[in-house]
Amino acid sequence: MENKENYTADKPVDSSSEDAFQRYGFAKRIAETIVTRKDANSIVFGIFGAWGEGKTSVINFIYNEISNADGDCIQITFNPWRFTDEAALLISFFNKLASELKKHISYETAIAISQKSWVKRTYEKITKPEDQPLKTASENIGELIQKYGKTVSIFGVGDAAETIGKAIANTDLDVLKERIEKLLAENKKRIIIYIDDIDRLEKSEIHSIFRLVKLTGNFLYTTYVLSFDQDMVASAIGERFGSGDKRAGENFIEKIIQVPLNIPKAQPDALKKFCFELVDKVLESADISLSENDVQRFVLQFTSNILPQLSTPRLAVRYGNSLSFYVPLLKGEVNMVDLLLVEALRIFYPEHYFFVKENSSVFLKSYNSPYNRYNNESLKADAKAQLDELNKKSKKIGNSDVSNLLGDLFPNLNAIFSAGNFYSGSTDDWYLQKRIASPKYFDRYFSYTVVNGDVSDVEFDLFLSNLETIKNGEEVAQVLRKFLETSTADNLIYKIRSYENKLKWSSAKGLVRGLCVISTLLPNEKSFLGFGFGSPFSQAAIFIHKILENNKAEGDLYTFVEELMSQPVSFDFSYEINYWLRAEDATKDKLFSNDEFIRLAEVLTQRAVDEAGQDSIFVRFEEYVHFLGPAWYQRDPVAYRNYIMDYLAREPKNVASFLKAFTPTVRSTSRPEPFKGDLSKERYDNIVQFIDRKILFEKIASEYSIDELNKEQPYWDNRYGNVNTEMNMLRQFLHWYDLEKGASIN
Repeated sequence: MENKENYTADKPVDSSSEDAFQRYGFAKRIAETIVTRKDANSIVFGIFGAWGEGKTSVINFIYNEISNADGDCIQITFNPWRFTDEAALLISFFNKLASELKKHISYETAIAISQKSWVKRTYEKITKPEDQPLKTASENIGELIQKYGKTVSIFGVGDAAETIGKAIANTDLDVLKERIEKLLAENKKRIIIYIDDIDRLEKSEIHSIFRLVKLTGNFLYTTYVLSFDQDMVASAIGERFGSGDKRAGENFIEKIIQVPLNIPKAQPDALKKFCFELVDKVLESADISLSENDVQRFVLQFTSNILPQLSTPRLAVRYGNSLSFYVPLLKGEVNMVDLLLVEALRIFYPEHYFFVKENSSVFLKSYNSPYNRYNNESLKADAKAQLDELNKKSKKIGNSDVSNLLGDLFPNLNAIFSAGNFYSGSTDDWYLQKRIASPKYFDRYFSYTVVNGDVSDVEFDLFLSNLETIKNGEEVAQVLRKFLETSTADNLIYKIRSYENKLKWSSAKGLVRGLCVISTLLPNEKSFLGFGFGSPFSQAAIFIHKILENNKAEGDLYTFVEELMSQPVSFDFSYEINYWLRAEDATKDKLFSNDEFIRLAEVLTQRAVDEAGQDSIFVRFEEYVHFLGPAWYQRDPVAYRNYIMDYLAREPKNVASFLKAFTPTVRSTSRPEPFKGDLSKERYDNIVQFIDRKILFEKIASEYSIDELNKEQPYWDNRYGNVNTEMNMLRQFLHWYDLEKGASIN
């Protein structure tokens, strides 16, 4: 598998060519201020900005500008993340300072400038030994820390000093300070110390950094550049001072920072351009092209409803990297614009994202049912209350923006957000477009895969593209069987039906033939009303009917349908197709003439007779006799009557099977299995039009005792009582027979 990795590293930039948010001029001005500064006193700059806003990039810009300037500066980047305690922090700071001084001030240069004895002595102290280069007149810094640790602390006196156990005596620090200052003055050097990411430290570590700066901040020729989120740091250190709140922390920061500077806000247009470039890279890497309408929809939603939340470049990078991972996973399986917007919802409105994920019914149900307007209003009120509560809990501003975004993703919500009834579109359209608003696709946007039982759109689209070249029904059936191994029949047929208005006749015929081959694999459960319209079996037949209807002008239409009435198509499926052909809307033009329908019925009937053999159609195809019998009788009454007589003559008890075949099968929620209903007067009349009632009576009398049958009255409409037995069906026939006989005598 080809892996086109397109992740954007969340790292700062350092050159003006990479400055996407116009911060270089800001950084350049700071650098110029530092380099041209004449005052020897120290100064502390504070670069304030939120998490991910670009503070480190600004520091990099300053560093580069100073490096390229004429001024002779020693730049030190001090990383405070490496140290476990204050003593280690302090040791590292002074050793780092000493090491940088050693790099930038040579012994020869120092001697050439001045022959003062303290210069030579100081230089020797900072050049040996290597591990602890900076020394006072008598001791190195490590020795000083241990010596004075239990008595004096730059961090405080008392228990804190006992706990820390390490510090520097003020007298020795003054000596160090004086020597460093003289060395810098004689060499015309200025030190710039950068400390970044202070806001990411623990509270105690933040406190230590600021006390270090306070201690050393009065060194001459020294500039500090500190970067942090002012709100976070003020809250962290405020607990230690004054009233113990954020304001106390701000007061403390004001005493340390002489030049507070807020990082220039990234302009919305620049952030949008930066973010769109990331999206473009993702789509290009995944080989995805959006239509003009899709581009317009995404740009409109992003600009109106997402851009107000895009406050930092880091958020854009997070969004771009999220897309880099998920877009290739779902390419071809979802609506791409919906995926871009759903991921934006996850990054920029996380509370709303997780609410959508866990409450699908709120977003997928219809609020415009024409059958229950009162219930619509109740559902709207309930959903609105939930969304309003979510908006209250959300820490984001701009709830109208997220409502608009949700309304675009889930058009049904517009019935809640807009006054009056709102037509929210077609669920069929959403399915075809692979929208998150379709119940069939919703879960895919959160599972990031084709869930078990579903049909992969990528694989299905490939299957459709190959239909033109696959004419053999068995070859098509092989692919359909593979789909059924990983998906449900319901989902497969639903997917197929969604293309019924798009397929060419040549492709459609191959698909129809394939469906006929696998029809025995399709569930055919019927409802308690006796209908099976929703079953995959019936839906497949309805699909075929729609295909035929869409191609009624094709010259081979009738011969193709006649093929479907024949083997190797299962009889049950051939009958189901025939049923839907006959169930056409009376107001529409029929697909075939009456003569053609009669011929199709003949093909189906003759097939039933042949397949039934000695069992007869009354046993083998009992479920279809109500159509096959009348159709045969209409075409050839003599032949049909002879077929009945031949069946009744084989065995006297066949009369009961014959009557049973014309008694309707009933399905009810009160019983798990279908059962026989009543032999009604209508059914009785239907039977005796084919064969004389006297013949049937005589067949009954020859096999059963009429006196025994007459001992009990038939029961009727016994849906919730006893099952309609063979004996009761015979009694029901005799009931109608006697009534008709009595009427004829009178």
